[in-house]
Parts: sequence; structure tokens; C-alpha cells
Amino acid sequence: MAERDGLEYGKTPRSRIEAKLPVRIAGIDVNGRPLLQMVTTRNISRRGALLEGIQGTLKQEETISLTYKNNKGRFRVSWVGDAGTGRAGQGGVQSTDSAKCIWDAAILPPAAADTYATPPAKERRRHRRVLCKLGAELYVQGTETLSARK
Repeated sequence: MAERDGLEYGKTPRSRIEAKLPVRIAGIDVNGRPLLQMVTTRNISRRGALLEGIQGTLKQEETISLTYKNNKGRFRVSWVGDAGTGRAGQGGVQSTDSAKCIWDAAILPPAAADTYATPPAKERRRHRRVLCKLGAELYVQGTETLSARK
């Protein structure tokens, strides 16, 4: 990815803070069974969280419900740690409602302006354009010839 002023094009930086918070997750596991359990966050942002202590396996791209204190939100499972690795029992989730934040506003840094940078347009032509000066004549039967020169 190209960079501009230290930011990668096509990336939106997210402020994450380390926070061990108890949350309840409710959803469907990879086997189609209901999943309801208490887990903890490892870090959080206004739009997502890294969860740990998950018993069972969540399905990637599945929508689950997270409840923190009395706040409830719907989240999409972005990734799931593989069994037998250091990320087993972990999963990344992202809020499906960008306007809603279930975390306490006091523990999060203030919302920053969106610094998304659109990647530069890629030239799709095989060959570069060449300036040409051409003339044209238009023949319409029964009328005079029209000429245009540039």
C-alpha cells in the first residue's frame, strides 16, 4: 500500500485501548448450536473488540450479540483464532452499527476525525495518450461538404 503523511491508503486507523472487560456473547457456533457465555475483552475500540476466553468456535462473518453492563450491540466476527495456536479462544469482532458504542465513553479516547485516504486511481490504459491534430469532413448526400480542422 502507498503511504501519505504516514497513513496507508485504504486503511482507517482505529484507536484501541487495552481493557479487560467482562462481556456476554450470544450467537451460533460453527456447528449451528447456540452459544451463550461470559468472556473478556483484551482490547477495545469504538467499533470493535478483541475477545478472549471463548469456549467453542465462532463462525467467521457470523453476527453475534455482545452485552457489556446494560449495553447491547450486534457485532460481526472478523476473525477466529485457530485451535492449538496462541490465538486459540480469541476472536476479533466489529460493530455492525457504526453509530453505536457499547463501551463506557469515559474509558475510550475522544473520537477522532476520520482520516481515511482514498487510494490513487490506477491508470488502466496500456499505452499513454498521444496528442493528435486531425481534420474531418462530413458528407451528407444532397448538401455541401462540411469541414472541420483543429
